[in-house]
Amino acid sequence: MTSHQNTTGITIRRLVPDDDAAVDRVADLDSQARPTGHLLGAEIEGRLLVATSIETGESVADPFCQTEELRSLVEMRIAQLKGRNGSKRLRRRLRSRGALAGSPPGAGGKLLTLPVRLS
Repeated sequence: MTSHQNTTGITIRRLVPDDDAAVDRVADLDSQARPTGHLLGAEIEGRLLVATSIETGESVADPFCQTEELRSLVEMRIAQLKGRNGSKRLRRRLRSRGALAGSPPGAGGKLLTLPVRLS
């Protein structure tokens, strides 16, 4: 079993079968069906808060947390993974929200970690 603990920021990563229980928990909290296909997730301090299907864009999120920005980050990462062949609708949505710099060189599309800024 792989441990994916991060206590210093936001982690965007591909979800694996070990994450099924966490995805099911978030889907239950969101009162939605579990997204289908390969999933990308957003975690804060190792706790999964958003899970989105790379293929369909279906998404579930913890309704007890503010997840709008996390959903945007996951959608942006999916667009990066899909490259220029990504969904036009998704690219249009991302453009309207503004864009963040791409992943650093060498990230390999597997993990994006951002520090948490406390105000």
